[in-house]
Amino acid sequence: MNYLQQLRERRDAALARARVPFNAARGDGGAQARSMTAEETATYDAAMTEVRSLATQILQAEEQERLDAEAASRSLPVNNHNTSEARSLAKYSLLKAVRSAPGYPGGGKLEGLEKEMHEEAAKEARAAGEPLKGVGVPQMLIGGGAEQRDNGVTAGGGAFTQPEDGAAVVARTLRPVIDLSRPNTVLRELGAQFLTGLTGNVGVPSQTQGATSTWKGEIDELDKSNQKFGSADMTPHRLGTFAVRSLQFLAQTAPSVEAMLRTDLENSIMEALEVAAINGSGTNNQPKGILQTDGINSLALGTNGGAPTRAMLIGMQALVEDQNIRMDSPGFLFNVLTKATLLNTKVDSGTGIFLMSDNGQVLATRAAVTSLVPKNLTKGTGTNLSAGIFGNWRDLLIGQWGGLDITVDPYTLATKGEVRIILQSFFDVLVQRAKAFAAVKDIIATIPQAA
Repeated sequence: MNYLQQLRERRDAALARARVPFNAARGDGGAQARSMTAEETATYDAAMTEVRSLATQILQAEEQERLDAEAASRSLPVNNHNTSEARSLAKYSLLKAVRSAPGYPGGGKLEGLEKEMHEEAAKEARAAGEPLKGVGVPQMLIGGGAEQRDNGVTAGGGAFTQPEDGAAVVARTLRPVIDLSRPNTVLRELGAQFLTGLTGNVGVPSQTQGATSTWKGEIDELDKSNQKFGSADMTPHRLGTFAVRSLQFLAQTAPSVEAMLRTDLENSIMEALEVAAINGSGTNNQPKGILQTDGINSLALGTNGGAPTRAMLIGMQALVEDQNIRMDSPGFLFNVLTKATLLNTKVDSGTGIFLMSDNGQVLATRAAVTSLVPKNLTKGTGTNLSAGIFGNWRDLLIGQWGGLDITVDPYTLATKGEVRIILQSFFDVLVQRAKAFAAVKDIIATIPQAA
């Protein structure tokens, strides 16, 4: 049993201890209900203090497991490249690829690593059925953060050293010199599964009705189980974006300029992808997101909406847990307004406990926050209502076909000395099991006013 499993079992045991005095005082919930005695209160408080402490340790352990897994994956060969070749991928230049794209004014032909990566992307595109129209960037070079080369260090045995003339520089993670303020992208953190290298339509099976076990006599015949299976297809949807840059900007070779361009384009794609995964309409070529998926559990607060309460949070959890779904990646997702309201709303007037703890947990469960969750919903006379989601996020699938296709348009803005860099990619979103998610769409949430 690993450390994380031990923590979870200790938390479950502490919860069981807390339920004993609580259930004894509650009785059957009717007239027999009473307040807990001083001894029962002490037992309950001690157990719940341990639960909250263990919940924090569990989040820390989960984060370390995720980071360890990412570190392990970086040490493995990337596609068919060995470890040495994988490290050399850090020398890839998006700016150089753009300057070598067809149509770029005075541009040259693709050479070196950029050419090799274009050929790799072309193979992926052909396999996905979407041939490249410009310069390709393969999946191995697509990440969630910007990478920036540092001319002050070189690869070698032991410590980093100052480079000699002509020495190859290595990549390290640095904050871009200029970074745009983008909404947090949180779905990977919550546990959504990202499927890459897809080709054609992908059928995803799911079991909609399981086997049934029955008690019988020694020689009685067992009842027939009516197991049912369903399937949904993931199909490529084109996701595109473009950036406008001056010819002077694109002529730069500074690492900070490279990082700025990468960050802008990557964040634009991830933002659009997470908007679709959360609330995509399923129409006009957009994938269908969680809030628009038929069959998810739903909880309503009032005719015109309502303020978030502890009962709401417990209800969202219960609706999912009642489906007998293995909760291997549970979590809440809210927008910033709801987060602010939860942090400022006490469980009851007699405690100093709030609906969201200072460490961002809700009901001892992780809660992610992004401004991409809708906050402009309406119900009855209620306006500007917010949504909230609880679910087992491993049941959210995000598929990707091929890498990125870069085309350069030097004509539309030629009189201004500017170039449009157009990126195209193919993704889809699928909620594998609708009942793995519960949503509230009528939360009255506002930023608290200072006293």
